[in-house]
This record gives sequence, structure tokens and C-alpha cells, in this order.
Amino acid sequence: IISNNIKLLVGARSALFLPFKKLGIIIVDEEHDTSYKQDEGVIYNARDMAISRANFEKIPIHLVSSVPSIETLKNIQNKKYRHVKMLKRYDNYPLPETKIINLNLNKLKNKFISNDTINLVKNFLNKGDQILFFINRRGFAPYLVCKKCGYKQICSNCSLYLTFHKLKNKAVCHHCAFEKEIKGKCKFNGNCEFIMYGPGVEKIFEEVKEIFPDKKINIFSSDYLQSKEKTKNLFNAIKENKIDILVGTQMISKGFNFPRLNCIVVIDADFSGRGYDLRTTEKNIQLYHQLSGRAGRFSSESLIIYQTLAPHNLTLNELIKNKSEELLMKELLIREKNKLPPYIRLIAIIVSSKDRVLSIKGAREIKIKLKSIKDLEILGPVDSPLLKIKKNFRSRLLIKTENNLITQKLILNALQNLKISRKIKLRVDVDPINFA
Repeated sequence: IISNNIKLLVGARSALFLPFKKLGIIIVDEEHDTSYKQDEGVIYNARDMAISRANFEKIPIHLVSSVPSIETLKNIQNKKYRHVKMLKRYDNYPLPETKIINLNLNKLKNKFISNDTINLVKNFLNKGDQILFFINRRGFAPYLVCKKCGYKQICSNCSLYLTFHKLKNKAVCHHCAFEKEIKGKCKFNGNCEFIMYGPGVEKIFEEVKEIFPDKKINIFSSDYLQSKEKTKNLFNAIKENKIDILVGTQMISKGFNFPRLNCIVVIDADFSGRGYDLRTTEKNIQLYHQLSGRAGRFSSESLIIYQTLAPHNLTLNELIKNKSEELLMKELLIREKNKLPPYIRLIAIIVSSKDRVLSIKGAREIKIKLKSIKDLEILGPVDSPLLKIKKNFRSRLLIKTENNLITQKLILNALQNLKISRKIKLRVDVDPINFA
């Protein structure tokens, strides 16, 4: 790179820091993807960093996406970015048809795949097509509760339920990677007898195996693709049509090209938007639009099936009309009305400590200090939705301010002059994506 012998480089976030001698263009693929934001160590958004570097170098940058981020859409609206649309798929193949399966009509007992879904899937299997069952949960079951005493398997380091993974035969924390055997003395008698609530990708795999015992079925999840060889073998098997059905997590929506994949089943299409993340609707639109793009890439007949308890949800019904951009425009109006990003700037301050009292006390002291700055709206402090991670209790402040560099500098100066306990760790996240 230094000697300018490499002319084309494919890299992850950190590639932006390489010492290019004569950089000509930067292309950010899937620019909407939240994984461009680094939350650990040095906090930065690689997409925004790429835009800044292109500006410094005075070179063009291409932000590529099937559904742009809200921030990018606003910049397009403001004529800050030039917008080029690709209106047709490769070789003019049509987008998949859609089918909503209302799970309220026939309640599922001890299973997660409806009979209507099974019949539709059979039609595609009979034609030699491949199927994807999609559920965005790793492992076998996300909750384990003793049916006798009600004891729940919770991580000792984090305030999170442990997920049972059949691959390891252990309960695992998806934040700190803590693992434990699912054994425990019951308060009433003998050992706990755990009931496993909710489906994960492994549970759906077992159900699909029961329904289609003669078909070759594989799991497409990070837990099962931890070596290059396993990943390569799976891709070759899919390409050579040696696999009939895939059961996958969000990982499979990331731009893969499977020529024979013509039917996708979304096990649990939840568009409720409940929770603490203001970007939930935006993320759902992007995820499901991208997921539907995996089907029918080389076929005139393809289908995506949404199993849901909310068949009349507005987002879902607009999404199946392939009006993702219109949905995002509506989301922009909601954000503007409620004074949310990208119309204002959010700055999250996360205060963590081994002592919960110190965490919230430290956050209160910071809020008092910041109140001296004009035109700041400071929300909190509150306990983080994920209160404890890796044995640290976490409190949050959320600052709402105009997109103003002077205000940011005032906040920075105030935080640098803070005198707080050494037992407290302070983290500042400008334009947060993760609100947990």
C-alpha cells in the first residue's frame, strides 16, 4: 500500500486508517449496516469516517445500499448527495411475491411453522428449489425456566437471560460469552426441570427436520460457521444444489447470491417497534427488504412468506408492496416531528461501575456539570436497559442538541474537566446506534 503496488483493496472498518498514497475512490457497500459503528474501544462510525476521508482527499465516495440509512436519505433530500437508482434486478428478474400468514387464525401449539406455510414450501421443493427459514435468534431457546420453582437461567456477569445452545449443550450469554451447564438444585425437590421458551435457529432446524425428513437441511448461523473450511463447504453445497433447506439468522441477509433459493419463510415477523431503540422501524425495513432480495435472483417465480401475529401492521403491509423508500420517508417525518436524529444530534453518556450506586451517582454529577451549557436537553440519568454487562452496572444520560460543533466542544471541555471517582468508567457515544 505504501509503495502503491496495490490498486484495489477490500477491507473492513479499520482499512480506512491505511496509509494510501494515491486513493482514488471509496465505495461503502451496504452503507446502512449498523455494523459500521464500532462500540468498543475507540467509538466511531466507519461510514461517516469514510465520507470524511473522501472529503479530506477530495475524491468521490459511493454509498451503496438497497435501502439507504435515514441519514443518507435526508442528505439525498437536501441535494447534498447525488442519487442514482437501479430500478431493475439482474437480467430483469421480478421481485418475490409475498404472502402473509396470520398466526391468529390457527394458533400453533408446540410448533412454530404453520400448515399453510408447509404447503407453500412443498410446492417449491417439488420444483427442486431451495428454501430458507429465517429467524433472527441464535441457539435453541432464549429462555430457560424451571417448571417446579420458576428459577430462570440468568448470566452471573450480565443482566441477561442465558440462551440454550444445543450445539454446545450449554446455556450461553450472547454478551460476555459466559457458559454453564443447565443444572441446578430445585428449591422444591431434586434438580430443576427446565422448560425452554421461544424458538432459536436450532429449534426451527429440528422442527423443519421433522416436517421434511428426506431433505438435506443445514443451519446458516455464526455458531456453525466458525471456520473457513466449514463456511467454504457450506457455500459449495448450496451452489451445487446439495442442500434443500437452510435455516438461518440475520447473517444470511448480507448480500449472498444463492441461484436456486426461491422461497423464504420469516418465522416470526414482528414489526411492533416496541422497546428502547428509536431506530427499530428503520432497521426492520432494511433487514426484511434485504432478506427478500435473497429470493428469486435467477427465477421468475419466487415467494417470501411472513408468519405474523400482526398481519395488519402498516410497516409490513407497505413493505410487501416493495415501497421501502416510502416507508423511510414517513419515518423521516416522524423523526422531524419528534425532534429526533437526523434533525437533532444525540450524544449518549454511559457511566459504568462495579457498584450500582456509584454508577447512578456519577451520572447525576455529570448531569449537574453539563447543565451549565446552554441549549442542551439532558435526559436521565436512568439505568441502562441492559443494566449489567461484564459485571459492570451501567447508567445512561442522553443529550439532545442541535447539529452544532461549538456545543460539542463545550460538552467535551466539561467532561475533560470532570473530577469523578476512579471506580467509574465514562463512555461518550456521539450519534449512538445502540441504546442498550
